[in-house]
Amino acid sequence: MTISQTAFLLLSIAVQLVSSTEEQCNMECNSTSRSVGPTRPWQAVDALKNQLNLTRPYPHYIAEVDVNEGRYHFATFCQLGCTLFFLSSETGERALDPKKQSTTKTNTTLARCINKCDETYRYNISVGYSDLAEIARLECRDGCQIALKRCQPGYYCNQVTFDNSTTTTGEIPQYSGGDMIPCGAGTYRDVAYDAVTECIPCPPNHYREVIEGRDISGCSKCPAGTSAVLPGSTSIKDCFRCRAGSFSTEASYCVCITPNACADDQLPSPADAEKKDTVPYIGRW
Repeated sequence: MTISQTAFLLLSIAVQLVSSTEEQCNMECNSTSRSVGPTRPWQAVDALKNQLNLTRPYPHYIAEVDVNEGRYHFATFCQLGCTLFFLSSETGERALDPKKQSTTKTNTTLARCINKCDETYRYNISVGYSDLAEIARLECRDGCQIALKRCQPGYYCNQVTFDNSTTTTGEIPQYSGGDMIPCGAGTYRDVAYDAVTECIPCPPNHYREVIEGRDISGCSKCPAGTSAVLPGSTSIKDCFRCRAGSFSTEASYCVCITPNACADDQLPSPADAEKKDTVPYIGRW
């Protein structure tokens, strides 16, 4: 099976996961103004500062100088990286194997994606090096990094940071981060590609009890007669009944029925305790 056939096979496996985010990642792979790459094999390190440990391409085929480079469809390998990134997430792995409890925690989503690229494009040839094969591998890695910068709705992605403490010793700085994490209860994240590192709290008087909120419409409104003042409420239990003399319409702040209705001297006497069971309270007009 050729490299191109392998790429298309893996892409077809994940067709059910294709989303606007992945499509945008694929489009960027074909763009001349990528946020990452294209990474070429004769650099000492890749975009993540990983040591490539590659020989010089000469006397092997040098892909960069080929005027017909487009015929190798390098963007296809980058697009495979887009797919592998989302397959490397916990949600992606569960989609392929529903019995899978959780993804491996020893590596980030980005690291797992890169490992899959390296595994997909490993080779064993007599010359010991193939410039075209290395470009396929590094294009795939680029796709992983572009996907990280895009990030799926319903998740936030912490970006890569580098530990430069080893620069004085001559070692390659190590990176950390690069994980895709579900938005917690009470929050959401849409397809805003300029804000991928954190989720947005549901607005006041709304709540969300489950994770992976994809847009603000996933935040439920507090019932009429109740209010949740703080943003990011995680349960309907955070929607408290309006105090005596006040009311709310659906998903709005509690307001006084009349200008004087909320005054303490208007509170019902103990003898009128049953009035507290009415909304709004009887006798507060």
